[in-house]
Amino acid sequence: GSIATKPYLDRCPCLEEENDIFSTHGRYLDGDIVRIEEEEEERQIWKIFYVGFVLFLMFAALLSDKIGADLVMVGALTLCMVSQIITVEEGLSGFANEGVLTVLALFIVAAGISHTGALDWYMGNLLGRPKSTAAAQLRLMLPIAIISAFLNNTP
Repeated sequence: GSIATKPYLDRCPCLEEENDIFSTHGRYLDGDIVRIEEEEEERQIWKIFYVGFVLFLMFAALLSDKIGADLVMVGALTLCMVSQIITVEEGLSGFANEGVLTVLALFIVAAGISHTGALDWYMGNLLGRPKSTAAAQLRLMLPIAIISAFLNNTP
């Protein structure tokens, strides 16, 4: 770590604050050398292990497929916010992104279409009863190629 030298300090500067019982921890400095970064690294090392554990839990939950991916991701985000790895503002700021909101809206539309069966008739007529996998792929490929030429598929 880097070492900052402060020859004018012989004790922690927070001891100079009056009537603040929480800042008077009585820690004296080693001569004129203050090891700021090393102490900060020691205090922050738990965050590395905690985030690794949360990621492990998240991947295990995603692989088990017993809980929806949306709940798993929001749960992992919540665990990081509760432990103050990230602030609430940082955690929720991603939801203000236009691309995320677009994908969210598309999930809602897709769920509505799926539950109502609105595309069943159209897909039945479009695909028909192909005799082979190649014929089914060809029937899908042509309309998708035409539509994708005009629609943006990345938010």
